[in-house]
Amino acid sequence: MAGKSSKNGSVTGAMISRDAEFRQSLNEILQERPDFISLDVEIAVPFMEISDNELSDLKVMNPEIIFLDLEDDPHIGLKFAQYLSESGELRTLVGVGPELSNELLLQAMQSGISEYLPKPIDAESLNAAIERLWRRTGRKAAVEERAPGKMIAVFSPKGGSGSTTLAVNLAVQINRLTRDRTLILDLDLELGETALHLGIEPRFSVVDLIRNFHRADSGLLASYIERHESGVEVLAAPIKPADVEMVSEDQILNILQFLKHHYDYIIVDTPKSFGATTLSAFEQADQMFLLTAADLPSLRNMMRCLPLLQNLDPRRGPEWMRLIVNRYESKGMISLGEVESMLGMKVFWTLRNDYEAVLLSANTGEPIVLTGGSDFARDVRALSAEITGVKSLKDAPKNWLRNMVGKPLKGVKMPAVVATQQEAIAHE
Repeated sequence: MAGKSSKNGSVTGAMISRDAEFRQSLNEILQERPDFISLDVEIAVPFMEISDNELSDLKVMNPEIIFLDLEDDPHIGLKFAQYLSESGELRTLVGVGPELSNELLLQAMQSGISEYLPKPIDAESLNAAIERLWRRTGRKAAVEERAPGKMIAVFSPKGGSGSTTLAVNLAVQINRLTRDRTLILDLDLELGETALHLGIEPRFSVVDLIRNFHRADSGLLASYIERHESGVEVLAAPIKPADVEMVSEDQILNILQFLKHHYDYIIVDTPKSFGATTLSAFEQADQMFLLTAADLPSLRNMMRCLPLLQNLDPRRGPEWMRLIVNRYESKGMISLGEVESMLGMKVFWTLRNDYEAVLLSANTGEPIVLTGGSDFARDVRALSAEITGVKSLKDAPKNWLRNMVGKPLKGVKMPAVVATQQEAIAHE
């Protein structure tokens, strides 16, 4: 059975219930088990009010077992169970709630619920159910790891180039298009500003994670992550400049490899220098975006950096490193052809000059891809579509409830009253 184990050998679990008495009972019973099931995610809202952030917590933690309390609304609860079982993660679902009719019990099984326990639960029945689950799923079998995510490094050798603006907006738009787990990682440990561009005040930083990496697991990672209202997650730079000499190349490599196994997309905002942090990010990146403006100071800095960048890993193909021209103006003094001639590289993408809109976005902490129809925002949206293969938000996955509207439970016809309710929600 695929899943994650918490530290000290415990099993990661999640609980979704509005019933405080049940939540307390479940915790007490689980704490007495020898294979302690740690409830690392607890959601205490109705199924229809579960937010993207709470779903993101479930994705990050990837619990091995989820307890679903169906008492408030069994029909909607079964829809949510089906959504979880079809989400691509291998999880075990345990339902609890009132006594169910034979028809609803059948629907529960067909929605992916492996065990159902009437409330109030007791230790004997819960432990027996868990033992049956472990026998059926072969929990002691080797854990199957998820494929590593795609890491994209954004680099510019000149300050003020707009690399942070691009990294932040690219991460937000990729998350909007795919609804995959997307992280923006700020590796500028001295002067990183991704949190400012997102309008958030991080409690912890990537340096805190580095210092505690010897005990890192899914739960520790979640405690250092900030979640933006757009759904993108953030591992920020420290508020006060960190002593970068205290961070080794091996530490950064370990962190990057760890993150690639927890996220589908990781957008890295790199420093402007070639220290251990930057070179580690380049080594782990699946794609590098080199950002420059079409002016002589920017192009001169890029020319000086290219020999080093091109020799990082000769085995990688030319498409690994892509050139992006920021603040592009079609009637600028230096043409794209001249840029390509000077750098010996083809221009992969252009981001039109929209300085006032971008500056307003940075000052208000609102990513520009969320706030309007500026030329820069349109260009970033198009670049995100090129990266993900999802051409527009119309093609993007919707929230869990809308995904399931009108979709019958496997092989079971939904009662007419529930189908009518779901249709009304879909047209709100």
